Amino acid sequence: MNLIKRPYNKLSYIPFYKIQINDDFWSKRQQINRDMSIHLQHEKLEQDHHIDNFRVAGGVKKGVQIGEFYYDSDLYKWLEATSYILHTHSDPDLELKTNEIVDLINKSQIEDGYVNTFYSTRFLQERFTNLYIMHELYCAGHLIQAAVAHNIATGKETLLNVAIKFADLLVKNFLGGKRKGVPGHEEIELALIELYRLTNKASYLELAEEFINKRGNISNFKTYVLNQYLNMGYITKLAKKKNLEYEKEVKGKDISSIQKSEVAEFVSELPITHFIRLIRENFNGNFIQSNKPVRAIFEPVGHAVRAMYLYCGMADLYSERGEDALLKSLRRIWLKMYKARMYVTGGIGSERSTEGFGKDFALGNRDSYSETCAAIGNMMWNWRMLQITGNCKYADLIERLLYNAMLVGQSIDGKKYTYDNPLISLGKDERKEWFLCACCPPNIARTISSLGNYIYSISEKGIWVHQYIGNTTTINFQSNLIKISQKSLFPWKEKVEIHLNLSKSQKFSIFIRIPNWSIDTELTVNGIKHSDGLSKGKYVEILRNWLDNDIILLTFKMKPNLIKSDPRIKDNRGRAAISYGPLIYCLEQKDNKKFDIFKTIIPRNQEFIVNYKPELLGGINIITGKNSNNEIFTAIPYFAWSNRGPDKMQIWHKSI
Repeated sequence: MNLIKRPYNKLSYIPFYKIQINDDFWSKRQQINRDMSIHLQHEKLEQDHHIDNFRVAGGVKKGVQIGEFYYDSDLYKWLEATSYILHTHSDPDLELKTNEIVDLINKSQIEDGYVNTFYSTRFLQERFTNLYIMHELYCAGHLIQAAVAHNIATGKETLLNVAIKFADLLVKNFLGGKRKGVPGHEEIELALIELYRLTNKASYLELAEEFINKRGNISNFKTYVLNQYLNMGYITKLAKKKNLEYEKEVKGKDISSIQKSEVAEFVSELPITHFIRLIRENFNGNFIQSNKPVRAIFEPVGHAVRAMYLYCGMADLYSERGEDALLKSLRRIWLKMYKARMYVTGGIGSERSTEGFGKDFALGNRDSYSETCAAIGNMMWNWRMLQITGNCKYADLIERLLYNAMLVGQSIDGKKYTYDNPLISLGKDERKEWFLCACCPPNIARTISSLGNYIYSISEKGIWVHQYIGNTTTINFQSNLIKISQKSLFPWKEKVEIHLNLSKSQKFSIFIRIPNWSIDTELTVNGIKHSDGLSKGKYVEILRNWLDNDIILLTFKMKPNLIKSDPRIKDNRGRAAISYGPLIYCLEQKDNKKFDIFKTIIPRNQEFIVNYKPELLGGINIITGKNSNNEIFTAIPYFAWSNRGPDKMQIWHKSI
């Protein structure tokens, strides 16, 4: 088993379960996640039939599958999150819930390995007829990831065996070009590579590679898409018919499957111009990133979450194969995204119709979709690029995403969520306890519970410190046990202390990330100033003979800053956004009752004041300054907005 080292990566990460997070900021988020959020999510998954569907599929109770065709995936993401939590914390109640669901999934698997409640409870003969739309392989991917996580956390093999049996069925049915088409929602690619790393079964890697290589190479693509949509119409009508038959059988028992589907509702609410764009993006291949072969891609297109999962799969494939053309393509895509198709928060997706990418610099604040899952996918991709290259820009973007575009997706109390994340709100946006398309809540849960993955890596030369999150860990480096204790005051204060305990003195390098936002950085080792290589947006390498009880002190100068936007972004001309360290700030109307936040002007030449407010929004730094009318304004971190009810909000302010 070789889960950590990838042969073509420069770095190897230290997994979360070897890291004990004791951070003032993130420990609260993790505790809320495991004590509150994960259990509330279980209740919602139960209420919306996600769990009941497996009882039906497993023969535990009579009924029909209720809900959307992708419902299984949300339960799998929840199960992955619980596995991470149970790996590091004891929770008998959560363990019971997890065991029940694992047992139900096991019971739901049919003899040849297939698992999918939408198809297996109604029309098994129709399986694998619609890869483009019906999310079978997407669901399979999340099942595999949950199974790998569960096996690593518990040592149990029940769910892993389910995943292996299903993966073997996929190999039998798909490997060697046996079926036309590619997965419409990427996910299976990176999951298969993850399973390959656990089992060393080469056919899983080969199938992932085949799925990736087929993108952009489907003959008569427009006809293929049309046929898939016709098939979807047939399948959904047939599903509704079978549910109605069941309802009639039980004498009018009400079941929620009769209501309008979430997909149909989303499409029906699109303005005509958006609807036309959605159709065009589907038929030209952009929507599912099948417009070009992957090695010819030069820009991110289509549905943002799907794109991120594809790029994760491509990065994983590079890590195993070392093919330069894949890495070159990924570098081109990343640069285009970063320079021209990403919001200041790190959010991606400026087209509501496709939940995805628009044209260069078409980053309208009202149009910002910035789906929470897309931010998480972006973190996953950048984490892979960081391990491959050791380039600081990927760690910098992970930090921005972590504190802004991802964190905004969950309320401070852990009970509510956002699906999309605008950069301006007229006061109608509000957080919700759940969604019919419930991908974001369990995605956040699995991200926060595995947060430690993002902190450290090792290379042949030494140890790399990527994120400043309070923790302790012990790293086995070249037969030396090195205990690292990191104390961080992020994101509110600028100081970080790294304490080393070594079983023996040793010469090696420690690579320290200097964030791209740091105005000035001070670094000392045992009180002695280290000045060489302290360039922001880079790692500084400290090569020395390290001794037991060595201490590294870091001070990153954090100062409120007005960020200028690229003038090619039409909405932001003459405007500025407020940043402080890794955080992007916004104005909410309730904090600024004396003026209209949409009309106020913020002068650039002024000193802003930072104050920590422990009683406000779980404890935050607020930033105050004066507008052009000499009125005091108050800004809060973007992740904290809409935690006191719907309100007007904006990030980009008029500025002179």
